Amino acid sequence: MIELRTLGVLDLRDAHGNEIRSVLQQPKRLALLAYLALAEPRRYHRRDSLLAMFWPELDEEHARAALRRSLYYLRTGLGREVIAGRGEDELAVSEGLWCDATAFTDAINASDRVRAVELYRGDLLEGFHLSGAAGFQDWLDRERLRLRDRAAAAAWELADAAERAGDGGKAGGWARRGFELTPDDEDTLRRLLQLLDRTGDRTSALRVYEEFSRRLTLEYDLEPPAELRALVEAIRTRTRPAASARPPAQSSPEPRSADSRVLAVFPFVFRGSDRLTYLAEGMVHLLSTTLDSVAELRVVDPRALLAAVGDGGSPEIQLDQARGIAEQLGAGLLLLGTVMEAGGRVQIGATLYGVAGEARARVQSGSHTEAQLFEAVEHVAREVLGSLSSGPALRSARLALRMTGSLDALKTYLEGERCLRAGRFFDAMEHLQRAVKADPGFALAYYHLAGAAAGCALQDFAREVIEKGYALRDRLAEHDRLLLDAQRAWIQGDVSNAESLYNAITASYPDDIEAWFHLGDMLFHCNPLRGRSAAESRGAFERVLAYEPDHIGALVHLTRVAAIEGHREEVGQHALRVRTLSPDGDQALALDAVAAFSSRDEESIRRVLDSLSRARATTVAVTFADVAMYSGNLEGAERIARALLEVARSPELRALCHVCLAHVAVSQGRWADGREEAREAQAHDYVQGIETRGLFAALPFLPIDPEELADVRIQLRSWNPLEAPPTALAALAVHNGLHPAIRSFLLGLLAVRAGDLAEAHEALDHLSSAEPMSAGRTSLRKGLAATLTRAERGATEALAVLGRPSAELWYQATVISPFLSLAYERFLRAELLYEAGRHAEALGWYGSIAERSPFELVYAAPAQLRRAEIFARQGDPEAERAAYQQAATRWAKADQELQPLRPAG
Repeated sequence: MIELRTLGVLDLRDAHGNEIRSVLQQPKRLALLAYLALAEPRRYHRRDSLLAMFWPELDEEHARAALRRSLYYLRTGLGREVIAGRGEDELAVSEGLWCDATAFTDAINASDRVRAVELYRGDLLEGFHLSGAAGFQDWLDRERLRLRDRAAAAAWELADAAERAGDGGKAGGWARRGFELTPDDEDTLRRLLQLLDRTGDRTSALRVYEEFSRRLTLEYDLEPPAELRALVEAIRTRTRPAASARPPAQSSPEPRSADSRVLAVFPFVFRGSDRLTYLAEGMVHLLSTTLDSVAELRVVDPRALLAAVGDGGSPEIQLDQARGIAEQLGAGLLLLGTVMEAGGRVQIGATLYGVAGEARARVQSGSHTEAQLFEAVEHVAREVLGSLSSGPALRSARLALRMTGSLDALKTYLEGERCLRAGRFFDAMEHLQRAVKADPGFALAYYHLAGAAAGCALQDFAREVIEKGYALRDRLAEHDRLLLDAQRAWIQGDVSNAESLYNAITASYPDDIEAWFHLGDMLFHCNPLRGRSAAESRGAFERVLAYEPDHIGALVHLTRVAAIEGHREEVGQHALRVRTLSPDGDQALALDAVAAFSSRDEESIRRVLDSLSRARATTVAVTFADVAMYSGNLEGAERIARALLEVARSPELRALCHVCLAHVAVSQGRWADGREEAREAQAHDYVQGIETRGLFAALPFLPIDPEELADVRIQLRSWNPLEAPPTALAALAVHNGLHPAIRSFLLGLLAVRAGDLAEAHEALDHLSSAEPMSAGRTSLRKGLAATLTRAERGATEALAVLGRPSAELWYQATVISPFLSLAYERFLRAELLYEAGRHAEALGWYGSIAERSPFELVYAAPAQLRRAEIFARQGDPEAERAAYQQAATRWAKADQELQPLRPAG
C-alpha cells in the first residue's frame, strides 16, 4: 500500500516506509497524482481534461507526450497497479494508494469527526505551488478552502456535543481547534468566546481575544468591532457562576448543516407603488451579487432560494419559515427585509439573523428618489458585512461592484431572467438585449443573453455576446466569473475545460442551480460526440430539480433522457409538467409532440400537428428532431415532415422536408423510398439533393448497385459547389461556405467504395489544402482520411489518423446537419475500434448513436446490430437479444432481411 500524506505534511512512502523521492521532487508528477487521488467526485478522469489542466501551454501532441511521461514515472515509482486506466482515455488511482485527504473526507461522510479532525494536520499541499498550470492551482485553492471548512465544521460539532454532555474541557478544546482553522472569522471567534464563557474558562476566552485583537491591529490597522468588544467586556466583569450561563439542557444547538459563512437573502416585503414591485425579488439579486463579492462569505444561489420560497407562500415571509428554508439550504445566516415607498421616497429595512433565530444586526437605509436606490442598497450591503466582519470583508464590501447603475437595465434584466426560468428563450433575448442597451457595462446581462442566444440556436450571436461579457468579467464576483468562464468555454467548444469548470463550481457552490443545469446541458449535448451516453446528464438535472422542482430546462432534458433510457411513463409525466408550468415556453410544443407520438394518442397528435402549422420554423425543426429520436415513433416524425411539406412554399424548405423524409425512410431500412425522397429534394434544391444522395451512396451498410454509384459520382463531379447560393434558413445556413468541402468529402468516400483509391487521394488533397480550415472542414477531412487509411492499411492506423474525439463544433450545428453531426465519423470510429478488437470501447461509441440528431438515425440499426454481435462474442445472450431487437424494431419496414455488417471498401 502506497501512502500519500497531503494535509499539512507532504510525504509519499511505499509499503516498506521508504520515501518515494522520484515523485516528491517532481512538482507536476506530484500534482497529477494528488489530483487523480483527490478530485471530487471520485471518478475516472479523461486525459483531455488532464491535458488542459496541467499542460495548457503545449499543443495536443506534446501535451499527450508529457502526460505519458508523467504516467510512466508515476507507475515506475509507485507500481503499475496504482494508476488505473479505463480504455485509452480515462485514468484514476486504484485502492493501492492511501491518502490522508481522502481518508479525511471519508471520515467526515461517515460522521467520524474525531478521526477527521485528527487527520487534518494543515492545509492541503501546504506551501505547494505549481507554476504554468493555472487550472490546477485554482482547483487546489478551492480544495484547500473546502477541506479546511469541513474540518472546522467537524471540530465545532464535536465542541457542541461535548458541551451538551457537560464536558466543558473537551468542548473548549474542540472549539479552539475549530477557531484555529478559521482564525480571521469574527463570527467563529464570537462563538468560541461565548462557549468558553458558558463553560467557565473565561481566562482562555480573554487570552484568545487579546491575541486576535493584537493580530488585527498589526495586520490590518483595525480594532475589533464594538459588538465584539462589548462581549469581551461582559466576560471580564461577569460575576455569576459559569454553570448558570450554560444553556439549559433542552436548548437545541445550531443545525449541524448550517454554515456560518453562508447567507440566504430572502425576498423583501414590498409596500408601495405597483411600478416598484420588482424590488421584492430585485433586492435578492442586488444584495446577493454585492455580498457574494466578499471572499469570506457565500450567498445562497438566488434561484435556489426563490424556488424554495415558492410562488404560493404568503407575501410576507415569517422568521420561522425563513429559518427552515435557510437550514434546508445549509445557510447559517439569513437576511429579511422590507421596502416601503411613499411619495417617491424609498425606505429599506433589513435584519440579519442567525439560523437559530437570534438577531445579529438591523440596518436602515433610504433614498429620496428611485434613481438613488443603488446607493441605498449598497449601504445595506456594507452595514450587513460590517456586522459580520471587519478587516478584509469590510474593505471588500467597499470595493464590491454593483450589477448595474441603470434601473431600466435592472428591470429588463430581471424580466429576462424570469423568461429564462420559464424556458422562453426568444422572449428572454428581447429583454436582455434591452438590458445591455440600457447599460453596455452590465456583465451579468451579457452572460444570460449568451445563454438565451444559445438556446435559440444563434451560434454567432451567442459567441459575440459571451466575448462582450468576458471583456467585463473583472466587474463580477469570483463566483460569477467562474460561471462566465465555464459558459464561454462551452459556447466556444472547449468542452473538457467547461466540464472541469462546472465540476469545480458545483463542488464549491453545491446549491448553484445554474452550474448544475449547464453541466447537465453540456453532458447531454456533447457526451455522444465523445462516445458517452447523453443519459449521463441525468444526475446533474436531478440535482437542479432537488433545489428547483419546477425548473423548465431540467424537466425538458429529463424528458429526453427518459426517452433515451426507454422510460415512456416518465416521458409523459415530465412533458405534462412542462406544459403545465410553461404553456408558452419554446420547448412545450416539442414535448407535447413527444408525449403524443410516444403514446400514439391520435387526438393529441392532431392537436400537435395543428399547432405546428402555426409555429416558428425553429420550433418545428426541434419538434421533428425530438419526435424522431425520443418518441420511438418514426412514423410520427414522417407525419410532421409531411405536414410541414404541405405548407412549405420556398423550394429550399420543401427540399429540406424531403431530406428529412429520406433520412426517416433510410433509418427504417427503406432504401428505395429514401433514395426517391432524396431525388425529390434534388428536384427542388439541387445542392441539398445531391449532397443527400452522395451521403446515402457512401453509407457502408446501404446496398447500392454499381450503376447508381457511378451516376452519383458523375453528378458530384459535374457540380460546381462555388455556385451554391448562401441561405438564411437556419437549418441550412451552417453549410454556407462548406459545400466545396462536402463535395470533396463525398467524392472521396464514394471513390473508396468504388475501389478508386487514386481519386480518393485527390479528394483528400483538395480537402486538406482548402482554406480556412474550420472545425467543420477539419471533421470532414479526418473522416475521409481515416476511411482511406482503413482501406489501405487497416483499422489500427486509421484510428491513429482519426485521432482523439473532438467536440469543438457548435452543438446546435451538430443537431441540424447530417455532415456536422459527426455521425459518420463516430460510426466509423466505432467500426475501427471493433475491427481492432477494442470491443468495450466500441460499445460506447455504437451506443451513443442516435442520441443527438435525427440525421444520426440512419446509423442506429447497424450500430445495434454490431452491439448484438459484440455481446454474442462476450457471452451475454440477454444483451445480445436486446440489441438485436432494437435493430429489428428500427428496420421493421426494411426492404430486405437484416444482414451482418461487413467492413467497408
